[in-house]
Amino acid sequence: MTPIQVKRLLALLKAKAEKPEKEIIFEVPEGFKESFENQKNFRGWINYHVTWDVTREDPWVVRLRTISLVAEWHRELIKLVPVISPTGEIMEAEEWEKRSHSTQRQES
Repeated sequence: MTPIQVKRLLALLKAKAEKPEKEIIFEVPEGFKESFENQKNFRGWINYHVTWDVTREDPWVVRLRTISLVAEWHRELIKLVPVISPTGEIMEAEEWEKRSHSTQRQES
């Protein structure tokens, strides 16, 4: 299996764990689930991309995450997406961050 196929099946197993009432039809090769469930860092299908993940280099090995994929994505977006201040001013995220920290220090 290619890394993309492995990650797709992992995502489908997570979706099935999140919504057991929803009919998600896909074929899982024999021993696939067990190969992940038997690893010490496996934390349940619902926690894929939250507390554990796999790498592109080796999609068959479970590794623990220190931050969820969603939180990681939000952290990156905050760095890149312009901010609209309470006064309506549009500024780069970096500038907003500097001003926010400056305001917090003044209030302390």
